[in-house]
Amino acid sequence: MKKILIINGSLRGTTGNSAALAKAAATVLTEELQQEAILLTLTDPMPTVGTVYDLLVSCDAILVITGVYWNNWSSPLQRFIEVTTAFENTPAFFGKPVASAVTMDSVGGIEVAARLQAVFGGLGCWSPPCSTIVLSRTGQEAITASAGQENDPNEDVWRLDDLSIVLHNLVTAAGMSRDKWMAWPHAALAVPDGPWPVNGPLDMGTPQFL
Repeated sequence: MKKILIINGSLRGTTGNSAALAKAAATVLTEELQQEAILLTLTDPMPTVGTVYDLLVSCDAILVITGVYWNNWSSPLQRFIEVTTAFENTPAFFGKPVASAVTMDSVGGIEVAARLQAVFGGLGCWSPPCSTIVLSRTGQEAITASAGQENDPNEDVWRLDDLSIVLHNLVTAAGMSRDKWMAWPHAALAVPDGPWPVNGPLDMGTPQFL
């Protein structure tokens, strides 16, 4: 059994499209794939930085979920990335597979998903095949409108059922060895353990040159 961390980065927290995706993912993982699902909702009161580090270390793979806000991911997810940048290439991320699930109204989701995969790749993760899903309001309306048609033109539009494929590949990747990878040299940042810095200045010791 693998432990899969589901990060719900929605601005709406436990409500809305991303929360529905997170719930569906947890159900697929536990009931269909017989894995352990751990949910971290970024709008909830966050544990200490050290606790988040330990949580990331303990997981075998990560599913990142977010909505699209002006062609970007949510502000809670951005803050999470900023804080956990200090964990780059540490056991929190290094060699772990990551998948992304993005919800959007009509446009922008695939760009957000691609950038998310790149960011987590920089932190030390890697992306299995078919590890991204983007669900849109317009796409779901198109699926509903063409339901039952012969030669359905929307057959290849992403739908919620495709989440099972993403999670199957993520779990498969989670079972692969992580001790064969190499990390490039990088400047270690410092985030002292303590309360999660929800807002306000965040100084992780990056070089000041101005």
